[in-house]
Amino acid sequence: MASIILPTFEWTRSCAQLASQLEPEDELLVVCDSEDDPVADVDLPAQADLLVAGEPEGCSGKANAVALALEYASQDRIVLTDDDLERDADWLATIKRLGEEHGTVTAVPVFVSDEYPFKLFEPLCLVVATLVVDRTNWVAWGGGVTFDRREIDLEGYVADLRRTISDDALLAEYTNDIVASPELVNEVHVPGGLRATYERLTRFVTIFYRFAPRRTLAILGLFVAIVILGVVATLPVGLAVTALAYNRYRAFGVDRWTWLFAVPSVALTPLLGVVGILRPTFVWGGRRYQWDDTFDVTVLES
Repeated sequence: MASIILPTFEWTRSCAQLASQLEPEDELLVVCDSEDDPVADVDLPAQADLLVAGEPEGCSGKANAVALALEYASQDRIVLTDDDLERDADWLATIKRLGEEHGTVTAVPVFVSDEYPFKLFEPLCLVVATLVVDRTNWVAWGGGVTFDRREIDLEGYVADLRRTISDDALLAEYTNDIVASPELVNEVHVPGGLRATYERLTRFVTIFYRFAPRRTLAILGLFVAIVILGVVATLPVGLAVTALAYNRYRAFGVDRWTWLFAVPSVALTPLLGVVGILRPTFVWGGRRYQWDDTFDVTVLES
């Protein structure tokens, strides 16, 4: 049994997939911003409740929604998820089972798009997700993560959610051990146009930098070193980078050919990293935020 928290504006295919997997003692907390959001008019499943979070003040809309739902959640096992990932028929049962076995468990996201330029960055996103999320406790992924509320300072987590941007990076601050499971690899189809790609990728960098600045700078330095080495030894470095991407695709069962874009993806990463660290604002979910420090957020516009 679990409390499943699903922030969303509308009832998507992913939401329906999730609802079909609910067990009798599960509860689904669907959280929107306003009663005018399309999801507010949906005939929700019997085990689902609609919560209206309102406009965020000093935090992101996602963090605001999760904070409200956690105050309403009645179960000890919490599952946080999104409305845009593809779920297998046993996704919910799997993440709950793994959570009971390991504590805090995160799925591994694979961001994909049918549009350019995002398609160029698919190898970067997959390699970073599988290496950073899979190998370290740096960050969980809010699209699919579970934890036991008794094992964290829930009141502190809720309070901090209301003054920051990232629910998942913050969660990693409240738990000592995060297990990423290869049983939970989820494709997330995202818009891939120029503006959407720019906002998404630089936001990812900003999140990492706000919660772990030294580690972010170290990884940025590693990418810079790879690019410089690639200028000196183009062929061997290019082959090595492409082989790494291919290996990660196969290891996580991702059947796409975009691993071939590994070289341009890596070559552009230092620029994205610098922009993500230096730019003062970004857009997420229709809102523009200014994020000056981990717990210093200004909502600029909707």
